[in-house]
Amino acid sequence: MSEFSRIDDHGDDRGLCKSCRFWDAEHDGAREEDATVGLCMHAELTHFSLQVSGHCGCNRYAAVLLAAAAGK
Repeated sequence: MSEFSRIDDHGDDRGLCKSCRFWDAEHDGAREEDATVGLCMHAELTHFSLQVSGHCGCNRYAAVLLAAAAGK
């Protein structure tokens, strides 16, 4: 478990959980993402077992890496 740091500057790069690579949830499509509840798997936050909907968000946001973009 990593130590949660209030000192680290994560800036204003915020986004919704449904488009974050740390959001672990099963859903049936884009329309259900907002109401679907999943776990936040960010290394600094897993200790808290945060259950968040796709419409939640925070400043630890990291965009999902798409396969096409990862191959470049």
